[in-house]
Amino acid sequence: MEKWANRDGEAGLYTDIYDGEIWKTFPSSTDNSAEQRQFFTPNTADSHLGIMINLDWFQPFDSASYSTGAIYGVICNLPREVRFKKENMLILALLPGPNEVKLHKINHYLAPIVDELLEFWSGVDLPPSEDHPEGKKIRLAVICCANDVPAARKLCGHISALAACYRCYKRANVVGRKSNFGGFEDISEWFQDRDPEEHRTNAEAWRYCKTRDERDTHVSATLVRWSEMLRLPYFNPIRHLVVDPMHCLFLGIAKWIVKRLWIDGGKLSKSDLKLMENRAKQIKLPADMGRIPYKISTGDGFSGFTADQWKSFILIYAIPLMWDLLVTSDRNILANFVKSCSLLTCRIINNDMLNQAHDRLLQVALLIEENYGQEFITPNIHLSLHITDCCEDYGPLYSFWCYSFERMNGLLGNNLIILILCLCEK
Repeated sequence: MEKWANRDGEAGLYTDIYDGEIWKTFPSSTDNSAEQRQFFTPNTADSHLGIMINLDWFQPFDSASYSTGAIYGVICNLPREVRFKKENMLILALLPGPNEVKLHKINHYLAPIVDELLEFWSGVDLPPSEDHPEGKKIRLAVICCANDVPAARKLCGHISALAACYRCYKRANVVGRKSNFGGFEDISEWFQDRDPEEHRTNAEAWRYCKTRDERDTHVSATLVRWSEMLRLPYFNPIRHLVVDPMHCLFLGIAKWIVKRLWIDGGKLSKSDLKLMENRAKQIKLPADMGRIPYKISTGDGFSGFTADQWKSFILIYAIPLMWDLLVTSDRNILANFVKSCSLLTCRIINNDMLNQAHDRLLQVALLIEENYGQEFITPNIHLSLHITDCCEDYGPLYSFWCYSFERMNGLLGNNLIILILCLCEK
């Protein structure tokens, strides 16, 4: 717990969550009239805890459609090498199926969790122990929420990703029944952090809407609904809600570019996919690099690729496998995207790398809009422009992306099946 307090930091260099602005500036009190002290200090290294929470759903059964939800917690004070190990991850709640909890109804499950979080914010006295004969007072705060986009919006009370961005003032363009996030000429007007106090005010007003129609009208106008998370006085529903790189970059943009733009768009043929698969088989990698499965030409292409496999494909395979199969404009899209991902996935990053990664991601968006049209700018392409801001707040992607939570889903799903079988035997 205390290991982070003995680190030597360097301005503009990010090696872990402790180098981010949130950890460095998180206040010990929300009372503006009091002298503002920091929550995380060397003296409170093992008594002031910061946790990251995740909300997600998974399918525990292969033979039936049944969604079970889980809310996880991770203690960020722990060193990164042990922080995300399954034995150190907290299961704060299990949400029954068979369907995902809809919109604000998630508040029924959040309420008891927030009640306990409020107690921990005030401080909980632990009983005396051998190490602490007089007992010990523990305080705890939620400093980060890392989720996929649908879960993020349920957790913090934001409107659908198809309507607006939850971090800045960009609203979707609606053409017919389809929406997009194209149009960058006025980026200086909307690429600004939303006001968390305005969010709170609008969320509180939602609670006083008396009918469902009144609530729907309120959400359409303000883009906000109530979340129990807002009962935490320190919680920032904008800044503390990160854009998850796993879902955004790899399951989102990488998959969209390759499958939607190039395969569905006729840029890559079935014979091209077979050629790429044969080339992939010739590439020899160390065992820990994570080989992609030889499914590039299976089905519609890239059948069943996981987030980790999309990451490996983009970082290692994409350019040698497909460069000569693409036209110049698509090569430029690929080169910029691969470079941005390569920079962002470094275990140690600095401000220059973040600036370059942001510029590359913006260039990807501009190139897609120029060559394919505004309608191909998805919510993920827009949200990727906020990832470097998240890095400034929380450090490298490894500090907050959702890969560990996805692995917990698999472990929990397997254990749920065993538990159900045991109960059936009784």
